Amino acid sequence: MKTKIFLGLVMICFLLGSCFDDESSKNVEFLKPIQINDFSTSMELYVSQGGRLKIKTLAYKEGMDDAALSFEWKLQGHGQHETLGNTMILDTVINVPMNREAYSLLYTVTDTENELTVTKRYYLYVTGQYEAGLLVADTKDEQTSDLHLIIGKNFNRNYSKHEDDRVFENIYSINNGTKIGELVTDMKSVVAGYLETSIATEHSVEDLSPLDNFTVIRRNNDMFIKAFDGEFVVGGLNNCARGPYDVIAVNGHIHKRTQYEEATTYGVGMLLEDLTDDYYVTHYLYRPYNPYPGEGDLFGIAYDQKHRRFLAFPHFRSEDNLHIFRNTSADGKQDPNQLGNKECIYIGYGPNVTMYAVLKDSGTGLHEIWTFNMNADDKNRPDVITGCYILDGCPDIEKAHKFQSQAMEEVMYYATDDKVYAVLLTASHPQVLPKYEVNPGEKITGIQVVEYCEGKLEIPNTDKSGELTDLGASNHMMLVMTYNETTREGKVIVVPILSLGTGDLIQDKAYHREYGPFGRILKTTCYHTR
Repeated sequence: MKTKIFLGLVMICFLLGSCFDDESSKNVEFLKPIQINDFSTSMELYVSQGGRLKIKTLAYKEGMDDAALSFEWKLQGHGQHETLGNTMILDTVINVPMNREAYSLLYTVTDTENELTVTKRYYLYVTGQYEAGLLVADTKDEQTSDLHLIIGKNFNRNYSKHEDDRVFENIYSINNGTKIGELVTDMKSVVAGYLETSIATEHSVEDLSPLDNFTVIRRNNDMFIKAFDGEFVVGGLNNCARGPYDVIAVNGHIHKRTQYEEATTYGVGMLLEDLTDDYYVTHYLYRPYNPYPGEGDLFGIAYDQKHRRFLAFPHFRSEDNLHIFRNTSADGKQDPNQLGNKECIYIGYGPNVTMYAVLKDSGTGLHEIWTFNMNADDKNRPDVITGCYILDGCPDIEKAHKFQSQAMEEVMYYATDDKVYAVLLTASHPQVLPKYEVNPGEKITGIQVVEYCEGKLEIPNTDKSGELTDLGASNHMMLVMTYNETTREGKVIVVPILSLGTGDLIQDKAYHREYGPFGRILKTTCYHTR
């Protein structure tokens, strides 16, 4: 009985104790987090070796004085471990070695009172002294060439005002000790897991390393798995869908190399289906990357000048050879295998995975544009050629020497010595409008519609009269190259395309941007670092 009474008293005491408030939970204080605002700075950063890197951030902790926060910017990777700064804003010169792979840039903010840290990682690419821009090949003596690089707002996303634009002149001869021995006929820049630029002349081809200031890393037979013993005539340079394959025409035959794992050599020339090499390509183009081709879809077209016919490229990853087209257009009027007196003078991209081919009749001088459907299986379907435009109402078409098109609009541009025209491909006999006229004394030597560029254009602000607004350069930028034979000076003129589909070039030259003077410009290409 005494035991039961004792247990009852214990239970009563326990229950009474549990009625008191537990004050321990009220002493818990939740720490506020450290906030980092880097004003939408990209996670991928690019800086030239010896260049200045500046990253503006605002780091804070609510209710805490900034003096209680410490900062550290640390660079790691590729054998480097360096502290670049200990302030909230990083502003320093980068002197680590160039590398094709990114360094890790770690920004650590520490709450010294509570020993809490937050770290943010950036990926820093250290390149040669040259940033992304426009490569310009020119000649001053009509025998040799050199390269120049325009860096600025029109061609580089890191520039916001034209006052900071720069032109690096003669970057080939400065870094290689000599000029290019012939006139440049083609250039291309590749970004596909590695970074390279290639240049071609009539009898040579070279790979340059932008990371090593555009020095030559290989040339001619060093670039082919089978060396050429005699004739070596270089045609156009191309790449398949911005990678991962490079393509080149040598002696009229197509050679390819993969861009995976920095493959350096082109294979032997592609054959026809009958295993012969009885063709001579002067113009060719591979399809854009998206949408990815299905089984049997065309991967590109080429013009065989030797037999005046078009050839079809198979899927690039297949072992198939070039094949002759088996079908005509649906109405039978356009036969890609029998062009008669017509000769192809240009192949370019069109919208909805199509390509445009410009043909000129050598007898009558009449120009036509054929539309090739890249999503058609030529073996089974008759809709490979889906359109034909007769350019019989185009002013000065007989004087045209440059053509350009792009995948974002049904427009063909052509240039004469003094004008640029836009052909609106909306009818079989299309409307043509003049869109640009050069200054007196100048002649147009080239035009280029830039499909991909991370720069910006300045155009009129329709919402605020008298002010400018920025427009992304991709698909909206035409480059017009001119030359004055009296002063022997060439220029690159940036002309905005205001609205796609109408060929609406801004004709008010107040909105154009001129770069120069150069010599006579031979070729231009956008140089990308990512």
